Amino acid sequence: MPTHTAMSPAESRSQFWLSALVLIVAGLLGGSRGGFGDVVAQLLALVLLAQMAWLGNRGGLSWHGPSWAGWVPGLALALPIIQLLPIPEALWSASPARSELAGQLLQVGATHASVLSLNPAATERALWSLLPATSLYLSTLTLSRTSKRRLLALVLGIALVNLLLGMAQIADGPDSALRFYTPTNPTEAVGAFANRNHFADLLMMALPLALVATAWTVSERLAGRTLNMLWTVAGIGAVVLVILGIAMARSRAGLLLGMVAVLGSLPIVMSLRRQRGTKRVLAFAVGLGLMLSVQFALFGILSRMEIDPLDDGRWQYAQTTRAAAAAHAPLGSGLGTFRQAYQPFEARGRPERAIINHAHNDYLELWLEGGWLALALMALAGIAWLWLSIRLWQPGAEPGTPEHSGQLLARTAWLAASLALLHSALDYPLRTTADMTVFALLAAVAFSAAGRAPDAAPGRPAPGWRGDE
Repeated sequence: MPTHTAMSPAESRSQFWLSALVLIVAGLLGGSRGGFGDVVAQLLALVLLAQMAWLGNRGGLSWHGPSWAGWVPGLALALPIIQLLPIPEALWSASPARSELAGQLLQVGATHASVLSLNPAATERALWSLLPATSLYLSTLTLSRTSKRRLLALVLGIALVNLLLGMAQIADGPDSALRFYTPTNPTEAVGAFANRNHFADLLMMALPLALVATAWTVSERLAGRTLNMLWTVAGIGAVVLVILGIAMARSRAGLLLGMVAVLGSLPIVMSLRRQRGTKRVLAFAVGLGLMLSVQFALFGILSRMEIDPLDDGRWQYAQTTRAAAAAHAPLGSGLGTFRQAYQPFEARGRPERAIINHAHNDYLELWLEGGWLALALMALAGIAWLWLSIRLWQPGAEPGTPEHSGQLLARTAWLAASLALLHSALDYPLRTTADMTVFALLAAVAFSAAGRAPDAAPGRPAPGWRGDE
């Protein structure tokens, strides 16, 4: 066993900046799958993991949260790793779809790979894509509360950069060179993403951060703490811009979950020391954001709402995916193989005019690709998230104490991450490196406050959202 040696200030700073670099690259260059930004984020993630392995070997890491929280990424990593392991021939064809495929391969004299995945290369790419989120999650569990706050502030900054880029895209028109991916949504803001829904997902996760941070600054000023008024003004501006950005994305799920983000933030705001003035400021910010949304995005929003939700192709995709998942059970087709596994079943029904790359329901897609093992892992993850929810929303500490500050931070992160989980039932946002990495950070912040006491020294003032630890 290594002798425990506390992390030096230089080591702590280097870990924070490596974590921040992974987050920045993922958030600004990881808006699609398989691009250059993903590769850079994965390489940086390997560096971060290597540094953590070195610090852990000499006992320099201090983990926050329940003892099992560090194993949560293993639920995600286990699936592609198992799918790349060799399996017996009899097991390989142990599903109706695989048995049919094996017969077809035999007729043409071809062979298949002796691993569980039908496309090992795609599954290996899926495994690599998990590295940025995994590294940032594990690193966040070891960082101080000050560093966690700074990373969450960085999430808000990344969202605002994407938002400003989205505004420029709309101003520049459908053929703007600022749209980095083709095809994309040419008439909506997409930021550095290939899809308006994934852009909206980032903004949804950022909205509770902006709302609660603004409320905290107002509450602390009302309580007599010396805080620069510019922080409150900046917070109000961030809330207004994020609400406007969600409207400009014209994502129906984004609009609905944006309202959920505002309503879900209210219980957190109500736990602050000074509520009356705080609520007025937040009401002003949300009202201004909605007014600007009506001014600049109402026509586009109404045109999106005219579409009958029952006519949305997602319902047809879900039905076809369920049929494909049942045929590929119990093994699944392998991560990254949705398109190949889906198309034969799509051809049996009503063919779509567009190429369907995803099920637009990540839970169904994981069932198809991962089989019964994916269902078991999702159930375990769901139990862990339910436990975390109950733990975080137990009666809180006294406002103004370090414990309350940590609880405030964790509840806000939990709310933001839960929005992404809800959105995954209607789309596939967490398959993009940007949204998956932000989600991992939020989950780690929430889990780190659910174990032992927060990492604040006795007798120190409540750190809140500023780097004063």
